[in-house]
Amino acid sequence: MAKPLLRSLVPGELGPLVTELGGEAYRARQLAGWLHEHDALAWDELRNIPRPLRDALAGRYDLQGLAPLERQVSTDGTRKFLFSLRDGQTVESVIIPMENHATFCLSTQVGCAMACRFCATARGGLVRNLEAGEILEQITHLRRDLAADPVPGHGERQFNAVFMGMGEPLDNWAALPAALHTMLAEDGLAMSKRRVQVSTSGPGDGLRRLLALAPGVGLTLSLGGTTDEERRKLMPVPGRTPLAEVIDLGARYARQSGRRTTIAWVLIAGQTDQAEQARRLAKLAGSGPFKVNLIPLNALDDDAQEPPTPSTVLAFQDILTRAGIDNTIRLSGGRDIAAACGQLRRRRLTG
Repeated sequence: MAKPLLRSLVPGELGPLVTELGGEAYRARQLAGWLHEHDALAWDELRNIPRPLRDALAGRYDLQGLAPLERQVSTDGTRKFLFSLRDGQTVESVIIPMENHATFCLSTQVGCAMACRFCATARGGLVRNLEAGEILEQITHLRRDLAADPVPGHGERQFNAVFMGMGEPLDNWAALPAALHTMLAEDGLAMSKRRVQVSTSGPGDGLRRLLALAPGVGLTLSLGGTTDEERRKLMPVPGRTPLAEVIDLGARYARQSGRRTTIAWVLIAGQTDQAEQARRLAKLAGSGPFKVNLIPLNALDDDAQEPPTPSTVLAFQDILTRAGIDNTIRLSGGRDIAAACGQLRRRRLTG
């Protein structure tokens, strides 16, 4: 059985651990620096940590839980990674080059139980949750990749992180709070709350837990429908939460965090691209502190669903704009490398 990952501990837990193992208290700060500032993945990289303390830590914890299995780079600069986990499962992460920074798309689960019709990850169901250390180590590998192969023009600018990879983040309460804590903590990754976004299909219990946690990070709600019936067709599991409740919880979180909640609307030809749906979506978005991201479907290679034509996308957007709804069209990157959530893993599993 694999040992727990050292990165799964929040920074405040390192001090008691170090003193328990016979180390001086200040070694905890050094250890946190190696984990979260210097992206160490091997015990020998912890050069100013005494060998006896390193050996004691290695006896209880693993330092690395992910092994790079595949790396693909799109013509648009998107980089997609497939990592092997210690139990032989695989998980994906993506680096998305933005105008002046990189965005890391992170996974929280192997597979997903939400069964959303437009998502490749959902096809295989949920295998297991990721540990907090497995979530955080994705950042370690992506930062090391950028250090070895920088994106021109991005300099030293801090990255953004979105929980928009494999899995439903609000379904992994064994790990998400610790991962967010370490990302935001000064002795962790010291990220600004404005650089972190949790994207969710909107299960009611998870949204209520997020409200109780109050991390202050951004929130994106994937609706899938403007009525309960529409939502259940595309998103059977999260669709069990009434749409009115999802909107209410999203609005409450926006007021709590001081940031508008984003509504993500996947545009699928003939299913979610109708003018009447745009009008209903405008009404939902206008009911609270929301903005809308329109996302033309990144088509799956084994599915008949397709994105709408560009003219249909623009017509849908025009209805929102005329209704006074702040909105953007977000084109999915990496289409030539199967960069949509779960596609690379699914291709490897199915051959």
